[in-house]
Amino acid sequence: MDVIERSQAGDERAFAELFEQYKNLVYKTAYLMLDEPQEAEDALQEVFLRVHRSLSSYQPAKGAFTTWLHRVTVNHCINRTRKRRLRLLPITQVHPGRMPSQPSPERRLDDEDAIARAMRGLSGKLRAVVVLRYYWDMSYGEIAETLGIPLGTVKSRLNAALRALRAELEPPASVRLSDRDRATTFDSPNVGGTSQCATGRHEDAGLRS
Repeated sequence: MDVIERSQAGDERAFAELFEQYKNLVYKTAYLMLDEPQEAEDALQEVFLRVHRSLSSYQPAKGAFTTWLHRVTVNHCINRTRKRRLRLLPITQVHPGRMPSQPSPERRLDDEDAIARAMRGLSGKLRAVVVLRYYWDMSYGEIAETLGIPLGTVKSRLNAALRALRAELEPPASVRLSDRDRATTFDSPNVGGTSQCATGRHEDAGLRS
């Protein structure tokens, strides 16, 4: 028998092996959902207590153990966030490979702070699909199986999460320059020796007023 079957049969040594094998998966998921080391540690213990009690309900024929364990972990974290609004680790820190480029350190810190603030505004259900998609790199089908929801619900939740993040991260329309504005302000050649930076100063003054 493998470690899961032996654990289901009541072998405590096998369950200790199971804990060692999967504790990082649970801790990382909990940390991404809760963004507090102590909260994640508490969740790790509570999730494995729940796993110990309900391991007999896991049926290999219905899916991988990791899928079942992700479901238990995410549901536990969602229940915690329903009781209290908690922060989520910035996506730029947990999955830098998906970031398009490497900005300056100052800009990167600003971006991480902005993303962190935006992520904190998401509900637990929306955070869950973002974490599973962009950290664990799951497909829509895998997320649907993990969360026990329809594929269409996964897509709608992810779209809603991305819309909310985009709305939070994009600057207000009143302070954005159009491409034409940028070209006029910064790219036009000097005429009669007059610096075009005056246009930029005028617009900056307008923004401050």
